[in-house]
Amino acid sequence: MSLDGGERLELVHGTGGRERLGTVRVANEVVARISALAALEVDGVHAMYQAGGGSQQLDRILRRPAAHRGVRVELLDDDRLRLDVFVVMEAGTQLPVMGATVQGRVADAIDRMLGLAIAEVNVFVSEVVFS
Repeated sequence: MSLDGGERLELVHGTGGRERLGTVRVANEVVARISALAALEVDGVHAMYQAGGGSQQLDRILRRPAAHRGVRVELLDDDRLRLDVFVVMEAGTQLPVMGATVQGRVADAIDRMLGLAIAEVNVFVSEVVFS
């Protein structure tokens, strides 16, 4: 399965022949949603972050319903993904630990659910929440 439909589902008949069933494509929003939900499960991640100005400023800190907006998905030339994950961190969280955990969980979730290769998971802390 790939974003560009490179891998195909096939039906194997008892005679050893194969018949192509079609193409499976995954929308960038699906990849982003899975990535965001994986990131939100990490201790120290308060929410996903979406930069914006004007009217978007009110909803720049997003919770689960629009969580995918805090992830940028890019398909590289070698069919691997580069994911940029923008998070709001809770004050007192150890940034290196939280960042590494987000990277691991996002990569694992994409691999497990979609089987897509990951080139990079970049974590950007865009805001800190003091509660």
